[in-house]
Amino acid sequence: MAISKMKTGSITDSAVNTDKLAPGSVGSTDLSATVISGQAELSETAADTDFTIIYDTSAGTLKKVLRSNLKQAGPTFSSISPTNVDTGVGATTSLTITGTGFTAGSNARLVDNSGKIVEFTTVTRNSTTQITAVVTHSDLDTAQSPYDIQVTNGEGISILSANQLDVNAAPIWITSAGSLGTESQNTAFSVDIQAYDPDSTSIVSYELQSGTLPAGLTLSSGSGDIGTISGTTPSVDDDTTYNFTIRALDAASNTTSRSFSITVEAVRFQVFTSSGTFSVPASVSSVDVLVVAGGGGGGNDGGGGGGAGGLIYRPGFPVTPSGTVSVTVGDGGAGALGGPQPAKVGGDGQDSVFGTLTAKGGGGAGGGDCFQAGRPGGSGGGTGGNLPAGQIGGSAVAGGSAIQPTQPGDSGAYGFGNPGGEGQRPSNLNQYAGGGGGAAVSGQPGPDGSDGGNGKAYTIADGTTPVYYAGGGAGSHGVSPYTPACGGQGGGGNGGSGPNVTSGTANRGGGGGGPSSTCYPGSGGKGIVIVRWGV
Repeated sequence: MAISKMKTGSITDSAVNTDKLAPGSVGSTDLSATVISGQAELSETAADTDFTIIYDTSAGTLKKVLRSNLKQAGPTFSSISPTNVDTGVGATTSLTITGTGFTAGSNARLVDNSGKIVEFTTVTRNSTTQITAVVTHSDLDTAQSPYDIQVTNGEGISILSANQLDVNAAPIWITSAGSLGTESQNTAFSVDIQAYDPDSTSIVSYELQSGTLPAGLTLSSGSGDIGTISGTTPSVDDDTTYNFTIRALDAASNTTSRSFSITVEAVRFQVFTSSGTFSVPASVSSVDVLVVAGGGGGGNDGGGGGGAGGLIYRPGFPVTPSGTVSVTVGDGGAGALGGPQPAKVGGDGQDSVFGTLTAKGGGGAGGGDCFQAGRPGGSGGGTGGNLPAGQIGGSAVAGGSAIQPTQPGDSGAYGFGNPGGEGQRPSNLNQYAGGGGGAAVSGQPGPDGSDGGNGKAYTIADGTTPVYYAGGGAGSHGVSPYTPACGGQGGGGNGGSGPNVTSGTANRGGGGGGPSSTCYPGSGGKGIVIVRWGV
C-alpha cells in the first residue's frame, strides 16, 4: 500500500465571501498546513488504539491505521542443533537454527563470552522457521564457550539467545557416583559404567584416574559408551572398601571424572566337605568350629538305624594368626551286607578332626538276626529287631552307647552324642529295631517307633540360617509290610521296607536307615567341618 504525498496551500482573504467559500477556492489536493501543524503534539508513546491517516494508493482512499498494525515483529529463537561443536572431528560443523520470523534477508552469528562476534562461514535461510549455518572450527575458542546465538531478520530486528552452543563439551556421566556394589571375596564380579558424549560424534572410553580397584578386577571399555569392571574379588581378612576415580574421555580428549567404590566382604566362614588345611587369617586368633564325624551304617534284615557321627561345637577355639590347622572329614559307615552274622551289622563312621578336636564316627547299627546290639560310636547305633523263633518275646537289647561326650579335653567338653535305641521282637510277626542316636536325642526303642534321634541345629555356616547336623538313622519297625520309620533331623536315613530305606545325608553326619528284610540298608552320611571367625 503506497502513501501519497499531501500538498499544502493557502486560502486568500479575497477568495472568501461573507456568506461562503468560493466554489473553487479549495483544490482536491490542497489543504491548509495548519490543519496538521496547528494541532497539539503527542508527547508520550502512542497507544495501540491510536491511529494515523494514510493514503491507500491501491484503493485510492484515505484510511486510518491503528498503531498496533504499524509495529514491525522481530524473530524468535527456539533451538540449535547440535548444541555442541567437537573441534576434534572435522574442520567445520553445520548447525540448524529454528525459530520464527526469519524473513527474507535474515542472518545469524555467534557471540562469545567476551562479546566478540564470530561470523558463520555460510548462512542459509531455508524458511521463515529455519536457518542453516556453517561454523569453522578454527574460529572457535573452547575457553569462550558457551556461545550466544544472534539472529537478525530482514527488517534489521535482532534477538540474542545466551549460552546456546558449547565447544568441546566434556562427557556426561550416566552412572551415579558412589558404590558400585558389594561382593564376597573370591567371587566373580562384573558391573557396567556409562557416560556419553554430548557431541554425539564419538565413543567414550574410560581409564582409572586415581585410587585402587580390588585386586583381580580390571577396567575395560566395552561396546558403545559402556565400560566394565570385572574379574574375581580378592581374599580379604575384613570387609574392605576400595575407593577410586574413573575418567571418561571423548575423541577430542575432553574428560569428566567421577568417584566410585566397591566393597569386598570377608568370608568369615569356611566349609570343609573333604580333608584339607585351614589357613588362619592374619588378624584372627580364635575361631568357632563345628566338627561332625561320619554317621554309622544301618543294619540288615530287621536291622537298627546307624548312629549319627559325633558332633563338637567349640566357640572361641584358639588358633595362631597366619598359621594353619589340619582338617580331616570322615566318611560315613557302609550299610550292612547280607549273609550270616556279623555281616549284617552296619559299619562305623570315620572320625572328623580339626586340630586337637576329634569327633568320633557314629556307631554301626545291629543286624536283625541274633538280635545283635548296635555298636558304640559318637552316637550309638540302634539294635536289630529280629530273633530266631525260639527267642521270640525275649528281653529287649540296648542300643550302642554314645562315646563323644566321654572324649578327653574339648572334644568331650564340647561334644554331643546319644545312645541308640533298643530292639525287641515281642511276637513272630512283629519286629522292632532301635533307631540310631542323634546329637540331641537318643534313638527311639523299637516298640516306640524306631525313629532316629534328632541332631542339633547351628547357624555357623552363614550366620543366619539354622541347619541340623548329626541325626540318627531309623530302624526297621512293625508288622509286614512294616511301617516306615523316620530318620532324625540332621540327615538321618529312614528305615522300613526296601524302597523306604535311605542313607544318611552327606555332610550332615547322619546315620543310615535299617531295612526290615534282607536288602541293602542305608549307609551313613559323610561328616563336615565348618570354621567361622571375626563375628
